[in-house]
Amino acid sequence: MTDLDQSKVSTCSFEATQLHVGERLQLELVADRSRNHYYTTLIGFVPGHSVLVRTPMVQNLPVPVPEGAVVLVRAFSGRHAFTLESRIERVCRSPYPYIHLAYPAQVQQTLIRGALRVRVALPGTVSNPNEKADDAPCAVVISDLSVSGAQLETQSGLGETGDKFGLVFKFVVQPDNYEVKLATSAQIQSVRKIRKGSSLEEVFSHGVRFGKLHATEGLLLQSYIQQVLLADRSRVV
Repeated sequence: MTDLDQSKVSTCSFEATQLHVGERLQLELVADRSRNHYYTTLIGFVPGHSVLVRTPMVQNLPVPVPEGAVVLVRAFSGRHAFTLESRIERVCRSPYPYIHLAYPAQVQQTLIRGALRVRVALPGTVSNPNEKADDAPCAVVISDLSVSGAQLETQSGLGETGDKFGLVFKFVVQPDNYEVKLATSAQIQSVRKIRKGSSLEEVFSHGVRFGKLHATEGLLLQSYIQQVLLADRSRVV
């Protein structure tokens, strides 16, 4: 059961979400059978009247969204995931593409633990495992990720609790396909053996905590985790 399943779902007003201008949102057209998810940003809102968002873009072109269509809007801010249902009241093309959404009567909010972790499958490399400077980089798979640490899976052990090493991995932040290369120190918090795949192959699973990230790195990582959460909430660990 995920943290979302365990958390109590409640409702609040749109103002109570404290979403800021520029906040990343996910837009889903309810009538779209393909259930495509589009990413956009919040421009602003007038309480009781309208919520303004940028028209989602695909390949630098605005997505054709019909006026009157019912939409689901999702967002993540701090420790809460928000979901609201609305209707596209007006599609504007000047001075740039944006949408007026009907002001929602209420917003569903779900409390999520502070160090939100999501399931991923990102390749990475570890340098100087076991504090051996002459060791070649070791390939790892990041199986879950948070802004403070990760779970690393390897064919052989990287060390014991308390050991430190360098970790490098990449991820892509939407909607501009911006590739981020994150290089940080990591310290092992736990080590265990698990069995993976249909062959039940035994691998080492290391829980690690990141060293201090630069502010920009932390924001990009948070944005990526939010992106994963918005795309598929079942990936919350």
